[in-house]
Amino acid sequence: MKRRVIIIGAVFAVAVCAVVARFLVLGCGNSRFRAEYDHGISLPQSARNIQCKGDAWHGFLDRGAVTLFEMSHEDLRPFLSQLRIRSRNGPAKTGAGDPCIGGWNVWPTGSSTACPGNPEYCGFKPTWGGFAIPREMLSCDSPVGDWLHVEVWDLSATGLVVKLCTNWH
Repeated sequence: MKRRVIIIGAVFAVAVCAVVARFLVLGCGNSRFRAEYDHGISLPQSARNIQCKGDAWHGFLDRGAVTLFEMSHEDLRPFLSQLRIRSRNGPAKTGAGDPCIGGWNVWPTGSSTACPGNPEYCGFKPTWGGFAIPREMLSCDSPVGDWLHVEVWDLSATGLVVKLCTNWH
């Protein structure tokens, strides 16, 4: 009986340490880890200037995570190959746009996914110079949530901006 109590106590201590370590890593600014954990996918090696927003860690029923990052053109195809894409849409508005804005922004309002415009999902800062041109919006199955929304924005010669949104209802 005493051995059983010791084993249960040890398992509990390891579980508590794992949870604390996860929150310490996220709290110490490891944006790549947070983005990959929140969305259940791997970011490309070229991913840079990663920004994470949302209430995935402290929401209860309806919560979400939004990530914005830059990447190279060459990594787009391998990055998208890990997704289970349900639909693809081009932008509803042409010309330059702003990937930092939430809501439907430049994308068709009839699509099955979008980045919410609520304050907890906004507040991104542009880390690039020049214009961002919306290229494509993908509605995907999510490995960890109810759905995964992906926006791809072209920065011309400097690369791409990608925005990810995962939602849990």
